Amino acid sequence: MSAVTNQPRPFGHLEREKHIEMTFRTLQNRNGTSCECLVESAKPHNKTCWESQEELSRNKNDSTKQRHEDQGKDLSILDLIEQFHVNAKPELQGPHCVPRRVYTISANSDRLDLLVAIEESSCLCLQCCGPARVCSLKGIDCEGRQVFYFERPFRMDACCFGCCLMEMRVYTAQRQLIGTVCQRWSMFTPLLEVCDSSGVATLRLQGPCCQSRCFSNQEFQIMANTGDQIGTIWKKWPGFSVLQNMDHEYFGLNVPQNMNSETKLMLLGATFLLSYMYFEMS
Repeated sequence: MSAVTNQPRPFGHLEREKHIEMTFRTLQNRNGTSCECLVESAKPHNKTCWESQEELSRNKNDSTKQRHEDQGKDLSILDLIEQFHVNAKPELQGPHCVPRRVYTISANSDRLDLLVAIEESSCLCLQCCGPARVCSLKGIDCEGRQVFYFERPFRMDACCFGCCLMEMRVYTAQRQLIGTVCQRWSMFTPLLEVCDSSGVATLRLQGPCCQSRCFSNQEFQIMANTGDQIGTIWKKWPGFSVLQNMDHEYFGLNVPQNMNSETKLMLLGATFLLSYMYFEMS
């Protein structure tokens, strides 16, 4: 009897385990839950990392889908348009420096105002670089939403050397690159290519051999890769009126109505690029 009563007390960790077991039994009697379930619930879950990765991937896919839907809504305004008429608002007379120019873009023959394009540059580029100036164009619809963004880097009109040729980059309102309009080297006739975001040429723009920049209309042909003409970019000479005979005052674009909206937007960027290169000096 003395041998039993003289045994040492259990170690501290055994007492803690006994206390934890009694706690689990109390909870089991109260909630009707087994101890094994409580132990399993106390263990860390191995699927938390995977679940978080799946959630992040799902959120990323949802944001990408939402971005594409917003982009489609922005360009849906161009779906049924087959004629674009661009008019530059008259500038101030006399010595001045206004680094911002405004263009109105109307649709089809009814000349309904569709967009307003705001060109932003600098006084130095306007005075020193002229048609070769660095600028950006922001297109805004009648509800004040941005539809497109054009960016023109600095280039030199030296096509005889085949370097530093003209270029216009076309972006969505979210600044995602849609394509680029690039000038190509040619000896006699103006030649430009419309390339997608990966740099693959989809359309070609060809002009007349001898451009008459005064007293006549100008026209550039839009050619598909098959050699068929699918549209034109034109500039109308307004006449001798002092109030109307402004540089690049009236020009436009004719395309098929069923053309993709992104392709129409790239051709609209090409229209502004041709205006800088050939129409402003008329």
